[in-house]
Amino acid sequence: MTNTLSILTLWLGVLGGHGDRPGADSARVAALLNALTRTDPVICDLIGDQLGNFWWSNGGGGLGRFGDAPSVQGAKDSLSGEITDPRAVTLLISNLGADSPCVRRVAAKLLGQSDVAASRLTQLLSDPSPRVRESAAYAAGVAERPETMAALQRVLAGSDEGPAAMAAWALGQIENPESGPALQSALRSGSPRVKLAAVWALGQLDDAGYAKDVMPFLKDQDPAMRAVAAEALGEMESPRSAAALVAVLNDRSDDVRLAAVNALSQIEEPSTVGPLEGLLLNDPNPRVRREAANALGSLELARSLEPLARALGDKDIDVQRQAANAIESLDEIHKAPAALVRATASPDADVRRAAIKALAHIADPATVQTLVERLSDPDKDVRRAVVEGLGEINSPAAVAGLTRALSDRDPEVRRAAAEALGNSQDN
Repeated sequence: MTNTLSILTLWLGVLGGHGDRPGADSARVAALLNALTRTDPVICDLIGDQLGNFWWSNGGGGLGRFGDAPSVQGAKDSLSGEITDPRAVTLLISNLGADSPCVRRVAAKLLGQSDVAASRLTQLLSDPSPRVRESAAYAAGVAERPETMAALQRVLAGSDEGPAAMAAWALGQIENPESGPALQSALRSGSPRVKLAAVWALGQLDDAGYAKDVMPFLKDQDPAMRAVAAEALGEMESPRSAAALVAVLNDRSDDVRLAAVNALSQIEEPSTVGPLEGLLLNDPNPRVRREAANALGSLELARSLEPLARALGDKDIDVQRQAANAIESLDEIHKAPAALVRATASPDADVRRAAIKALAHIADPATVQTLVERLSDPDKDVRRAVVEGLGEINSPAAVAGLTRALSDRDPEVRRAAAEALGNSQDN
């Protein structure tokens, strides 16, 4: 990492900002690629990940930045804009075959954000060099150019693993259903990497007709493949795949179980509620338990109230929050569980707020006083949630609580109370 910081500081200085936020010109592109060539691979990859992943500046005058920091916002903005300088585009193309995979990736990413002609990308996808074809496929995926689909399909059918896998990824990015048969054929590739990319890409097409092709990969030896297959089935939202996804809820890989629960959350098949409830209460991974709570909220079945109420005592605070959120989504609940009432006094403000919203949704007359008592909560967002909840309950006690909230120390809470009172008088 010798001189990494000085190299990056030099790059940022060379790329100093312009107020009109143009796309990067050739000087900026050259400075960036030269700096990345000489820097640590980890730093290079981090920068490659972040290119295009930041908001445009809003004239904040440097708020939240150190006083001696260089002025770099213009450079960042330019690297999010469309590159239109022909010399910059030529420079990016010349680096698609660079020795550094990170430099190739950054060059391809920026090329995808340029005004390069689709015909030029198509030519690059036929380049003799596998590196260039792989980079061009990445650029086509970043650009999401449907005009390159035919060329990408030819690359996908080729024998070079890297370009073929990237072509599958790019076709998934483009999301055109016409690429389905080519991706379907790629599932028979001898390359695990190509098959993985094809499974993912089929998921991006949102076509349940391909579920039967993807389901067998839930039994693949590679956990990454099993997880990607589950993700793809979730995107397809095919109820026919629900049973196969339930079968992998006990997978030894945390990532596979998480992907399966996410998929079931999207599919919303009522028959999966029992296994999801079991996962919520028994899975060792808190991420899986959180997503199981979310999936149960998506199903909206009253039978899940008891396990979700038990999850309010989970040792992971995020599981508690998600369980309270899920209870708010359940249908036909008229009596609030004691655990939900207790959660309104949780040490965590987010749990208190979610529990209060769930209580308001249930509208159990026995809990109105609990809501009124929370008007003294130290968190203004919790108090506002109480006010909004009381506004949904048509009772003298709720009106009395709203009247009290008109004197709250926070203007937003007072305003919400006035609106709620006005609505109650209209009804």
